[in-house]
Amino acid sequence: MKWLTAGVRRASTKASTHGISTNKTPLIRNILLASGSAAIATLSWKYYQINDSQTELSREYFTKYHISKKYAIDQNHFLVQLTPLKPQRVNLWKEMNSSKLWSVEVMQPQIMVVRNYTPLPLKIDDNNSVEVLRDGENADGTLTFYIKQYTQGEVARWINRLPLGHVVELRGPFVEYEFPENVDEVKRDRSFLWGNQDNANSNFKYQPFDILFFTGGTGIVTLLQMTLTESPFRGKIGVYHSCRSLSELGPLHALLTKLEDNKRIELRINESKEKYTSFRSNATALLKSIPPPYPYNGTEPFKTVNSKLEPVQALVCGPDGFISTVSGPIYDTTQGPIKGILGSLGWNNANVYKLS
Repeated sequence: MKWLTAGVRRASTKASTHGISTNKTPLIRNILLASGSAAIATLSWKYYQINDSQTELSREYFTKYHISKKYAIDQNHFLVQLTPLKPQRVNLWKEMNSSKLWSVEVMQPQIMVVRNYTPLPLKIDDNNSVEVLRDGENADGTLTFYIKQYTQGEVARWINRLPLGHVVELRGPFVEYEFPENVDEVKRDRSFLWGNQDNANSNFKYQPFDILFFTGGTGIVTLLQMTLTESPFRGKIGVYHSCRSLSELGPLHALLTKLEDNKRIELRINESKEKYTSFRSNATALLKSIPPPYPYNGTEPFKTVNSKLEPVQALVCGPDGFISTVSGPIYDTTQGPIKGILGSLGWNNANVYKLS
């Protein structure tokens, strides 16, 4: 409000420097009072418009959130829930649905660095369990994140140290990958997420397509975003997840199990801690289970849901070493050639995308 009062003071100073004496003429005094009131009203409206427009998440400016929940899964992994200071009306889960894989930037103000994190459509309850947001629900704009703090990860370590109620600033959403979308397609039922009977045999308008998803560590969040969100992915997803231990997923493990039990994903997990084998050392066994790429036929009328996984696209998300093993290294500005496990199976840049 400082700039509002300063503006009024400047107007008053300007009036006095012109030699106007409000003591001599009541009419002039009334005009000045009316003008001052009008100026205050105009400036107040502009102030309201600016603040109202910055309530919603945007790529053009940072929006303030506070830490409403935190849950430490282990020494390095945690869930954090961020709630906007002012309730938001825009339902990003409905707008983005599963066709857009998106993240937001979190700013570390002490070193002026931003880091992208992928939000999940979840709420953390008082028992540290998670609940998926239902259709039409945006929890006033609340976003939940699954984060690992690395030794060199300054922003993640900073977030983990912050207390409840601390204000952080976010900007976004930023879409990294987008699937073809038919806007008049039928939503896929996800009642099973709340313990209800799921309509597994949804009659879509268009034939869904299948994909592969290779995830390492916290890279699993991108898969969870597209399978838990409003209007989730309609095709089959072959998931290859690598982690040190499933325990590092915390309550997210139960969600993965639900997705697998309800045939939303075909899940293969490599736990390096339990089997003492990394994803790379297990490559020979993986080669036998990974299907070759199938052609993408574009938009076709719905016929039936295939019983066999026929992936037309492969996505890779995780640490740099994991991405290199699966599909070759990713560079700062380019995807780079497809090498690694997928390259040896005939996958290429036309059907593989490495998520940063």
